[in-house]
Amino acid sequence: MCRWLWLTVAFGFLLAATTWRAMTFAPANQPVTIGLVDMDKLVTSYQALKQDDEQYRQTILKRQRMLETRTLLEPKEWEELDALERKEGEGKLTDTERRRIEELRKLSEQRLTELQHLQLKADKTEAERKRLEYLLNLQSANREKLQRLMQQFEEELAQLNEVLTKRHRDRIREAAKQVAQQLDLKLVIVADDDLVLYSEPALDVTDKLLEILNANK
Repeated sequence: MCRWLWLTVAFGFLLAATTWRAMTFAPANQPVTIGLVDMDKLVTSYQALKQDDEQYRQTILKRQRMLETRTLLEPKEWEELDALERKEGEGKLTDTERRRIEELRKLSEQRLTELQHLQLKADKTEAERKRLEYLLNLQSANREKLQRLMQQFEEELAQLNEVLTKRHRDRIREAAKQVAQQLDLKLVIVADDDLVLYSEPALDVTDKLLEILNANK
């Protein structure tokens, strides 16, 4: 769940600052009523967050596979795979096209195995030397294209992370606001060990926050 570390860091910093200001500037006769949130428990039990985390993980794996399957493809094979994967995304593949996609996806792996075998072989025939040269040239020619594709994927993942981060940050803030209104709390903060030296168990509102979040998946 390391991708969601922003939850603990961002909320911990923001709410700690809010707590400090409230405790510093609140009148002495106006006590500050606080609700504490166990962020580890929240992240573990927040169902929509777990689902989006899995979506993010699957997206990363898909992008990694797309890079790997193009490492040793010829330009025409690369273009063919691009076209077929677009159709796959639209759910329009025929059985023949589905088989062809699998062939193309396995082709780079097969050529990589062949390349490694030829590189390790001591006594190569003339045909094997030519084949090794071909595979090395193909690998080199694809390197720049793969770097551009990787950069594109990194930008897409960054955008997806930004969307998911904002979605859940807003939801958690709204849920915290609702809990505060229900319990007449002045503050809802993250129960960070570095910030909270002691707290009564009754101050923990994590379960109430989760009830709201998981009821609005």
